Amino acid sequence: MNLEKLPAVKVILTSIFFLSFLACEKNDLTSRNANNDDQVQVINDVQYGSNTDISGNVQNLKLDVYLPPKTTEGQKLPLVLFIHGGGFTAGDKSSALNAMMSFAQAGFVSVSIDYRVAGSIDPTITDPCDIDTNITNKSIYMAVQDSRAAMRYMVANAEKYHIDTSRIFLVGSSAGAVTALNAYYLTQQDFNSYIPNVESELGGIDNADNNLTNTFRVVAMGANSGCLPSVNYINVQNAVPTIFFHGGADSVIPIDKGHSYYCPNTIYVYGSRSLYKRFEQLGKPAVLHVDPQGEHGPYTQDFLTQDEICFFNSVLSRKIETGSFSGDQSSCP
Repeated sequence: MNLEKLPAVKVILTSIFFLSFLACEKNDLTSRNANNDDQVQVINDVQYGSNTDISGNVQNLKLDVYLPPKTTEGQKLPLVLFIHGGGFTAGDKSSALNAMMSFAQAGFVSVSIDYRVAGSIDPTITDPCDIDTNITNKSIYMAVQDSRAAMRYMVANAEKYHIDTSRIFLVGSSAGAVTALNAYYLTQQDFNSYIPNVESELGGIDNADNNLTNTFRVVAMGANSGCLPSVNYINVQNAVPTIFFHGGADSVIPIDKGHSYYCPNTIYVYGSRSLYKRFEQLGKPAVLHVDPQGEHGPYTQDFLTQDEICFFNSVLSRKIETGSFSGDQSSCP
């Protein structure tokens, strides 16, 4: 989704960034057609949790699972979990259908999740510099809670969905990339320091949405037009191989560093090029794709997915790709 084409009220929250019961399923694996062995097997609307959104309404949180063709009993496959974009105000899991199909065809159990979005809080606001940053912070925090709850759910159901829990990949686009990076690199203490009283008001990042206590370990990430509030959240101990994508002329999330939308009241963030340089400084593998003249989210879904598949396969083979690429130059070997 190109955020530049969304109405202003739907785009604004993209600029700034930075919970319980046992989930049940609407559809079960037994419902799929056993004769479609050459097709991706899709299980829609699996409920992984439930929580109150920023408007006070209870939302059942769901995800879609895409199983690779010819998945056999007892087989363990790598997992890719995708977080959609939409400025923290819009979007849903269905936008990732084509990407999830491609990942599944490549041998990954692929999952696209819904998370709580803010919607149109104040339709009179047309300038991103006028947005309430407290609402933005809470929206991002809720997205982090939901993403981590979905990861716990998939690990808890790893056997059912043929998941090798030692090979988990996290992918996000725009607001989803912001969520993915914050969900992985920021601790509860970090959020508590940044958003006053957030844990007491909204619960913790690891006890929201469902009562599962499973832990998870991400081995690599894909981040399209994302950022972090500081490069220092990435260190030698926690850095995982990451493939970044960004537009050189992005006016929503700066490719280097600065205030989103160049609004002085928004949070100062570090975009993909700054994060890539941090990986270089630490001697950790990463790939950076830059469209020099590209605005926010300039790459096609097909380009993103194919290069992410190549990168993740390089991680699995322990021959990890690294380097910076310009324009439509692929990083695939």
